[in-house]
Amino acid sequence: MSNSLFTLLLGLTLLPLLLWAYTALPREKWQIIAAIPTQKGEADGCWHGANLTYYGALLASGSLLGAISFFLFLGAMGVPRWGIIGMVLGVMGCSVAAAKLLAMAVEKKQNTFTVGGAAIIGLLSMPPAVAAYNSLAARLDAPLVSLIPVMAALSVAYLLGEGIGRLACLSFGCCYGKPLSELSPKARRLLAPFAVTFHGSTKKIAYASGLAGVGVVPIQAITSLLSVAIGLSAMYLFLEGYFRTAFLLAALFALGWRILSEYFRADYRGEGKFSAYQQMALWGMGYCTLLALYGNSGAGSRTDLNAGLASLWNPAPLLFFQALWLLLFIYTGFSSVTGATLTFHVRREKI
Repeated sequence: MSNSLFTLLLGLTLLPLLLWAYTALPREKWQIIAAIPTQKGEADGCWHGANLTYYGALLASGSLLGAISFFLFLGAMGVPRWGIIGMVLGVMGCSVAAAKLLAMAVEKKQNTFTVGGAAIIGLLSMPPAVAAYNSLAARLDAPLVSLIPVMAALSVAYLLGEGIGRLACLSFGCCYGKPLSELSPKARRLLAPFAVTFHGSTKKIAYASGLAGVGVVPIQAITSLLSVAIGLSAMYLFLEGYFRTAFLLAALFALGWRILSEYFRADYRGEGKFSAYQQMALWGMGYCTLLALYGNSGAGSRTDLNAGLASLWNPAPLLFFQALWLLLFIYTGFSSVTGATLTFHVRREKI
């Protein structure tokens, strides 16, 4: 399969899903997947329950798409499966932990995550992961990899995963935009046809800012669509062997958009006009630029899309992907800020 055809098919597959999600997920019914009874109340006889959320399912699915993309890209470069899985586990382990710890430090809240912070940690932790892989690969007579192609693979995979993972914010009602009423008349006219309205008292936008039923800037949808569009463009560049260009395009867009998009958001992201997340993104842009200028560009590296696709069709990565999705869903899918009250009865008309 040609690189251009693969890119086109992936884009055509994702587009209908994204367009549906932008209109459906803000509705009340798309927040809770299921409620699991945990304890029976003594006073009223009702059960208390824990909620499983679409937020967790979508976040896990976005992370899975990113992991599959990263696996495909490195498989196309001839990196063995054990090396790819090791790098994914190392970098994702650091990023998932950082997503919670950084958000707690910045926002002073216990039950929160930051995808942007996780992305920064991923960029910082990948060079040591590449060095560790190359050290082990040299002993095992496996192919060595250059830093810039791997950083490009990581950045492109992140953008594609972000395009799906950002849909989780539409489901939960977090990372929400400003009300249209707070925008300038020109911006209001431009964004009014695309405004998003969230419904349901358990959406974060409702209990944190009282903006349920109010048209707001569709910043989650904009971020999702741009991430997929830029991600697909950078993916094509990567598959064609333009690793440095793909890295700069994907990384600088992801970090630059983080800085710009916050000016259209209304949720709390820490103190200050220029938030800690924006500062991290700005430093990250400088870091990525220096890496692109001085890192090993892998000028002799080539990609083979068919080899990358073949590397996915194996029990080891397939089982790894299933386990990864399940663990991420368990970690992010159980809601800590909502609860459930359940009752059960016999449907006698069915007896």
